[in-house]
Amino acid sequence: MEEALGLVSILCGVVGISAACIAVTRSGSDGRLPRDGAVGIRTRHTTASEAAWRAGHTAALPLVATTAWVAAATAVLAVPAQLWFGGGWGVVAGLCGMACEVIVLVRATMTADRAARRAS
Repeated sequence: MEEALGLVSILCGVVGISAACIAVTRSGSDGRLPRDGAVGIRTRHTTASEAAWRAGHTAALPLVATTAWVAAATAVLAVPAQLWFGGGWGVVAGLCGMACEVIVLVRATMTADRAARRAS
């Protein structure tokens, strides 16, 4: 039972992180997210100007959107892993999915920073 609760928690986290990051990046890309706020892809270059802010978020959006695929793949792999192998293997698969999301988001931040430097 604890493994099932852990799996549900991890999957909610993976899906929640993806949804939040996509929404924030999309808002920054279309001008609805202020650059002086607390959220967004905040680097020295992306916060330099409005043009850099939007350019960075626009460039990062395709990468950030791939976190939705990561979340879907994580669920597709983690649930059967838990059902077939038990012993917390679904949680391990969920943590691997979360690690993949972090890697994608770091790459998206690097992409945003490069695009913002070009726009400044």
